[in-house]
Amino acid sequence: MSTNKDPMAAAIARLDRAITQVESRVNRLQAAARESGDADSDRARLADELDRARASEAAMAEAAEDASKALGEAIEELRAAAKSAKTAAENADG
Repeated sequence: MSTNKDPMAAAIARLDRAITQVESRVNRLQAAARESGDADSDRARLADELDRARASEAAMAEAAEDASKALGEAIEELRAAAKSAKTAAENADG
């Protein structure tokens, strides 16, 4: 009777080891899935930050263009005023 028990006990032990290995693999896969989910949320967060940075860059470029245009206009106004003052001074002298 003990010969019947030994093969059964061996089979149960093998099954137990196999289940332990499967559980270990499942745990590793679940951890990898959580990390993948974390990576996906990080990727989404970084994409949002990049979009905001690009929008900010575009707004800054537009503001720089507006400032450059205003500065150019101010320079032209100053040149015109200087030319007008020079002409008025020359007319007063001569």
